[in-house]
Amino acid sequence: MKKKAPPGSGGPNYGTTPIARLKKSRKGKHHDLMGRIMGDLRQLRAGFAVRIPLSSTTGVPVLNLRSVIVRTAAREKMRVATSSDDENFYVWRV
Repeated sequence: MKKKAPPGSGGPNYGTTPIARLKKSRKGKHHDLMGRIMGDLRQLRAGFAVRIPLSSTTGVPVLNLRSVIVRTAAREKMRVATSSDDENFYVWRV
């Protein structure tokens, strides 16, 4: 990585790196959890919801869990609905 120019020298503010060295994909911190949830959703029978104990989500807030599930399902062209209570998070296909 090239070093940045000193402040005020008119050079770039940040260093550079060749694009070829960059990773082309990213496994987010919820990748494994989402893989399990989406696998269950794909196999889910109509009229049922996947029940995810909040204790199994390793401290992921319900709002973040809902966001990542909806985003991942949308990528797979799957419409889902969600609900939660104090102990569980529920997701089903609509």
